[in-house]
Amino acid sequence: METLLIRSGKVYNPARHEWSYKDIAVKNGRIMEGLPSGDCEVVDASGCIVTAGLIDYHVHYFNHGTENGVNPDAASFPCGITTVVDGGSCGAANYEMYRRSVMSFSDVRILNMLLMGSGGQTTNQYPERLEERYFDRDKIRALFRTYPDNLVGLKLRLSADIIGENEAEKSLRATVAVAEELGCNICVHITDPAMDLEKLAGMLRRKDVICHVYQGKGRETILDENGAVRKGIMDARERGVLFDASNGCNNYDLEISRKAVKQGFIPDIISSDINTAGFYLQPLHSLPRIMSKYLDMGMCLEKVLDAATVCPAQLIGREELASLDMGSTADVAILKLVEKEVCYSDRNGHTFTGHQVIVPQMTIKGGKVMYCQACLLYTSDAADEARSV
Repeated sequence: METLLIRSGKVYNPARHEWSYKDIAVKNGRIMEGLPSGDCEVVDASGCIVTAGLIDYHVHYFNHGTENGVNPDAASFPCGITTVVDGGSCGAANYEMYRRSVMSFSDVRILNMLLMGSGGQTTNQYPERLEERYFDRDKIRALFRTYPDNLVGLKLRLSADIIGENEAEKSLRATVAVAEELGCNICVHITDPAMDLEKLAGMLRRKDVICHVYQGKGRETILDENGAVRKGIMDARERGVLFDASNGCNNYDLEISRKAVKQGFIPDIISSDINTAGFYLQPLHSLPRIMSKYLDMGMCLEKVLDAATVCPAQLIGREELASLDMGSTADVAILKLVEKEVCYSDRNGHTFTGHQVIVPQMTIKGGKVMYCQACLLYTSDAADEARSV
């Protein structure tokens, strides 16, 4: 494997929340101690941010196995992403097919939340069955025993068009009980909520996740009638419940997001929920484009990067993936912050104009270059000055 020397970048190490100007060397899939003395590939990262590979905590990558699955590598490496968590594309009945097909032929690191409904999110034509009576607890337990390296949580969708209010509460209680037994967290989808959101949040535990937190459909949102973040939602955050922006196409409202962020209710996790409807298209586009939106809403760059590295890495039990410390796995994203007017929209007709955008320049996974912007050139001689044009 080639030795890489990344020169002259502004380095952000998420694990330490530290900025520095230094060169970073990669050898044998790891961050090296010191710098190489012999020939190597030299990357000029001047004017760029060098950070850990991004982790997209909510994707749909079961390409050709579900109607909303996209190509994993095409959706990841051009976006600086080296690790993802699939947000319940599969349930107990079809997880192993996903593992033996798409996952086996993809280079991006794919981990999974297992949907409580056995059939997963196979089709958009009708909803999955998420009533508690349909849960296959025995098979879920067996899969977690067999694949502890890959299954990192349970997923439950509690939308009014999927499940009734009384059944929603039963399913949530049952899912929490299964998660307690398995020692994992759960992620709850709340778009068009089937039950009271404050009650739902109150049933969750520390490190459980509410996704699509800025959704704007149905009987209620995280904001009350006066536009303030609901007390029960704030209380849940105080107890350690986590909130994922999880943009998607139909699960996000710009005005809800802007009002909540203005009040300091920023996302713990920024993920894409990427799927066929938003694959490099508005209103989703890509994880870096979504991250850029929060910069223009007032989040600082460190918080935005942490929400796509540190918090997801902790949730999946792989903190090393958010680190650029010596000896860490060499997952690296080289990004450029470009001043550019960008128009954002949502499916509710709201628009927002941003003025800066994160543009990935290079993605390195396990020491191997998986993507490079055409304008980012590098040489093969350590004695030469790296150059870009």
